[in-house]
Amino acid sequence: MVHEIMCMGEICPLPLLKAKKKYEEMKEGEILKVVVDHRCTLDNLETYFSKLNCSMEVKEVLKGVWEVYIKNKAPIKGAC
Repeated sequence: MVHEIMCMGEICPLPLLKAKKKYEEMKEGEILKVVVDHRCTLDNLETYFSKLNCSMEVKEVLKGVWEVYIKNKAPIKGAC
């Protein structure tokens, strides 16, 4: 299952907080798609979820618009 969060026009820390909350609710193997249009938000998502050793893929779908795909590898209750 793919969960999607649209964060267009939102600045940090709101997109990261939304992504963390949704990720905590996800089951192992599910994917979170976060759409952002601020480079700092992209950087913060990459930094945070790389520390959790998540599988991530980033696609720039338009100039300055990114889709970030984060795969839940294992439960992380209490890690956020």
